[in-house]
Amino acid sequence: MGLFLVRNMYEILGQKRKISWEREKAWYKDADVDTDYYLSNLVSKKPKFNEIDANRCLDIHTKIAALKVAPSVVALVSYLGEKETIEGAGTIVESNDGRCIVLTSANIIRRPTTKEFVENNLIDDMKIRVYSRDGSSYDGELVAYDFHFNLAAISFYSESPLPVARLAVLDDCLNVSLPSFELRTHSRSYNLSPGDDVVAVGRYFCKPFELMAAPGAYWLDRCEYDCKELLKATSFITRCGDGGPLVNHSGEVIGIIYYDFDSTPFMPIRIALKWWEHYKTFGKHCRPSLGIEATNFYTADLDIIERVNKLFPSVCNGVLVEKVIEGFSADLAGLRVEDVIVECGGKNVRSFLEFFDIIWDKAGDTVNLVVVRQGNVQPVHLTMLVEDTGPSGINRWPSRT
Repeated sequence: MGLFLVRNMYEILGQKRKISWEREKAWYKDADVDTDYYLSNLVSKKPKFNEIDANRCLDIHTKIAALKVAPSVVALVSYLGEKETIEGAGTIVESNDGRCIVLTSANIIRRPTTKEFVENNLIDDMKIRVYSRDGSSYDGELVAYDFHFNLAAISFYSESPLPVARLAVLDDCLNVSLPSFELRTHSRSYNLSPGDDVVAVGRYFCKPFELMAAPGAYWLDRCEYDCKELLKATSFITRCGDGGPLVNHSGEVIGIIYYDFDSTPFMPIRIALKWWEHYKTFGKHCRPSLGIEATNFYTADLDIIERVNKLFPSVCNGVLVEKVIEGFSADLAGLRVEDVIVECGGKNVRSFLEFFDIIWDKAGDTVNLVVVRQGNVQPVHLTMLVEDTGPSGINRWPSRT
């Protein structure tokens, strides 16, 4: 079974590289379309998910998962004055007394640009329209946004009650315990493992406001973005699905998707909810940082896992430090590449998302870390400041127009 899973994951990766450009050409009937013509018309065509070959024939599990979240998936259109500017999708996460809250990508509100990276500026004279699955149209109001995490919360009022999506807080912990990998159960969360099936969902912005779905799998590849909290799925979506939900096969929302050419980066709903709840409570952003790039311990090279296991056989999970940025808090505190963080602020750290939860609540304060380090027979204790990057530390996001 394990060999079959690994083989399938390699097949997915190979297909992803092979059809990255082919799926773009598939948007046109003529496979020999002139490249310059194609690129110049890419935005105006505004294709649906099913115009990509990989999404034409959906299996029954994909359809069921998409249908379960469908009532809570909306289409979004932003306008510069009266001119339609950007299309996307979003998910209703709250509905109280007719007021609905949609979480989506901040790309829907960004000022358009032809530069390499998007601008961190709002559309001038912006208007937002929200479309539900029955075609009802609502005036949207921008409630909160953060260009650092590329998230936005949009509210609208509906006379009839609209359903709220079921959300599943991701648990990304896997134990590296001899002789095998084991999953940690959590009664109120969803454990996501590499190779697990996921479905990217969107809603088209024109009548009849079709539901769109793109099957894929959770993948361990790094996203080529500044935002290191992003995870990746092998689904292929189009621009008008940007900001829609990523769901598991139970139809539970596990992330917010972003459009990219060769895969689908997604922000775990665990982080998006943390961001939204913090904004509702304090009315401001939180952008914690330690000046490191890190990932789950189980993703480390086999030789690193073996060396750690040899000295610390009880360490079966944690957060692996991949990069320490010179001059930042982690560097000043003495954290090193290939350290494994196993405790933060007095709490056990079993995964990257757990670690992020802890430092989010400690932004601006110091925390005590316990790390295991190759060559040290005892854990190392460090104290460092959790920096709040503020406006100067906003992540860059590549332009896709």
